[in-house]
Amino acid sequence: MPLPSYYQRLIKKYPQVSVEEWQLLDQLATVRHIKKGEHFLRVGKVARNAAFILCGHFKYSFTGDDGSEKILKFGFTDDFLTNCQSFNNNKPSYLNITALEDAVILRFNINNVRPLYDLHCSILHVNIQVYQDIMEEQAEHQYILSLKSPLERYRFLMRNRPLIIQKISLTNIARYLFTSREALSRARVMMTKNLGGSLT
Repeated sequence: MPLPSYYQRLIKKYPQVSVEEWQLLDQLATVRHIKKGEHFLRVGKVARNAAFILCGHFKYSFTGDDGSEKILKFGFTDDFLTNCQSFNNNKPSYLNITALEDAVILRFNINNVRPLYDLHCSILHVNIQVYQDIMEEQAEHQYILSLKSPLERYRFLMRNRPLIIQKISLTNIARYLFTSREALSRARVMMTKNLGGSLT
């Protein structure tokens, strides 16, 4: 049976996985619609599921000691969605994973997929690639937060992560940059003046 059309994007992103192997994964997966504001994973729950985002975007967030929301990561179309730390350690998640808009995901139980690793090395390699991507994103976020001013942090996103600028609200970008919306607005104004134009 032919695979649904959304697999074409995943095949392109993970070319090491054969069509037959995607068909195996498809037998374990379910398509789920998630409303804006709905959690894929809540703080305090152990991660049991993972998903590919078919459309929409998500935030990984927690509440800081001051009561404000902090965002550690965003997930966009075709990204992998889970909390690996919670799943691997079988411990409650300290993060919420929440839809920022109405979204569609391809969800599967991680324990059901793990037996395929021994039989299909390419699926295992996707798992390894996902972990590498997560580590790189965490390192990049730490670097962004090491920059001294909201202006420098926002400028880094403009140059290196334009998708965040295009898709994410200013309020949530400020939470990702661990700064206030007001400070980020001032940084945008400064960039607009320096560029001699307007930012969208």
